[in-house]
Amino acid sequence: MTKVDSHKHCIVCGKTIEEMDSFCDEVCESKYKSAQRRQTLFFLIFIGLLILMLIVPAILKAPQG
Repeated sequence: MTKVDSHKHCIVCGKTIEEMDSFCDEVCESKYKSAQRRQTLFFLIFIGLLILMLIVPAILKAPQG
């Protein structure tokens, strides 16, 4: 059995990288940040829609006078 040096894998593509790094290159880092921004945007849209679904019916049912 061969001994493997201490290492990690790129969190985007899985290539072997140094232990202190998270990405193998700028392309993978860019892809990761883009995916994070997209995920955050979808989450904020979901929360916004959820709030609208809770608030709009309450406003529509409120007495008008």
